[in-house]
Amino acid sequence: RLRGLDYSGDEHAFSDAERDLIIFANNKVHEHSILRINYTTYDLRREQDCINPRTRADLMVLSHENDDERHPYWYARLIRIFHVDIWYYGEENAPSTSKRMDVLFVRWFGRDMSFNGGFSSKRLHRIGFLTDDIDSDPGCFGFIDPDLVIRGVHLIPAYAYGRTEKYLGPSFTRREEEGDDDWLYFYVNMFVDRDMFMRFRGGGVGHKAMREWDDVLLSDGAPNVIDDDIIDLDFKGGGDDLEEGEEHQDEEENDSDVEAGEDEPEVDDPDAVIADSDEELDDDIFAQEGYGTL
Repeated sequence: RLRGLDYSGDEHAFSDAERDLIIFANNKVHEHSILRINYTTYDLRREQDCINPRTRADLMVLSHENDDERHPYWYARLIRIFHVDIWYYGEENAPSTSKRMDVLFVRWFGRDMSFNGGFSSKRLHRIGFLTDDIDSDPGCFGFIDPDLVIRGVHLIPAYAYGRTEKYLGPSFTRREEEGDDDWLYFYVNMFVDRDMFMRFRGGGVGHKAMREWDDVLLSDGAPNVIDDDIIDLDFKGGGDDLEEGEEHQDEEENDSDVEAGEDEPEVDDPDAVIADSDEELDDDIFAQEGYGTL
């Protein structure tokens, strides 16, 4: 962020000389307990998510995938919330004051690529923690800018698959009640509220890159197939096949209901309400009181 580098999901490598340009003021790192994320809902209302590392700690950010199996979001569990006051000497002029930087320490989830999720599959997306193997998953932990967080996310443990210790050994990054193992899989709850549904269906409001994902999200679903062929349903005992010259019995009964000299009421609107002989409609009452007809 200090050098204006765009975040792409990959960790940038910096030399020791570049790291020496940053000094923590008073050698202090300040920790916070709650992260509050302001966002705009799909219907242009202001809302806020409170993300607490001790309780509801899962969040989502925009992904930077561009392959055929790309997914619009990355998911992470918030471990710690920090802010630091720094002096940065990488600019031409020496800084006159320190600068505050907010940082989130997170543990990343990864998608289960063997499991198809989404609207077209009619299943929730399934994710799991990345392993702590440095060779295979060097980025199972990371630091991110709070401005990258879109919302908190609701993850449902896949209870049927149980828990495992393969992702990570004993670590302070887990809550005390979680012990030394993790759920093998989680399901991403796309339907936790209306705004979250729109973010997975297309049309969510927020970061500019959301518009680039709308076409991908809207295409995730089975297309509506319209069959122009007329289907003739044959119901037992209810056919309307009448021989030539035969009249329908129901039509005769309906004709007999109209007495001679009595006209049927003319109704312009098929959904209009017709008052009985001793009944007065609300529209007539409102008109008499000067409100006009609804």
